[in-house]
Amino acid sequence: MYSTIFFDLYGTLIDLHTDEQADGAWTALRDALHAHGAEYASLAELRRAFADEQAALEMRESARPDHELDLAPVYRNLFALKGIGATDDMVADAAWAFRDGSTDYIKLYDGAIGLLDALRASGRRTVLLSNAQKLYTMPELEKFGLVPHLDTIFISSQAGWKKPSENFYRLALETTGADPAHTLMVGNDPQADIEGARRVGMDAAYLHTSDWFGDAPAAVAQFDGADYAGLLRFIEERK
Repeated sequence: MYSTIFFDLYGTLIDLHTDEQADGAWTALRDALHAHGAEYASLAELRRAFADEQAALEMRESARPDHELDLAPVYRNLFALKGIGATDDMVADAAWAFRDGSTDYIKLYDGAIGLLDALRASGRRTVLLSNAQKLYTMPELEKFGLVPHLDTIFISSQAGWKKPSENFYRLALETTGADPAHTLMVGNDPQADIEGARRVGMDAAYLHTSDWFGDAPAAVAQFDGADYAGLLRFIEERK
């Protein structure tokens, strides 16, 4: 029944916890900026500058519901405020320093790559549909070797929309040519992943991996934790 499987990333394939308010994250960002000549006198100054730039960007995008910001201009402007014209590599370096500094832990769920490979071996396509920043997520996908196991990758900061936006789902469906009636969304967020998929006529399977969320009654299947064996059986048996 399902020829294409859409996957959420965090809480679905990767287990992650970050603290973007931690001083360590801002110290790492300050050090990265300093290495390229952009001097911030204190963490407080840097925090204010980041917040101001993000607020200005948010104001420009606020007219679009379910919009997603691309934070690349924020990082670029942190350099510009100190008279530095940043290259794309400098922006990526600063963003990754912040992301890495804010990460308490990150790991691939056991069996994630095996699941993707099993699905592709059965002739199904595997597609990533993630609410995330490309500057953070692509290095993490590469770190865990996920890129070769995914047919297509959609990241909300690139698309300009985030789940549960129908625009984001339709972009992925139209780009891949997937039929929503034969596409399954797999995720751990009842609203973004399950309800979002249902709005565009897709089935959705729920992995209950976080205490932040309860049940997802709209899901066609629910699993306790990252139960990939159960998910694979469900997909293969669904007719």
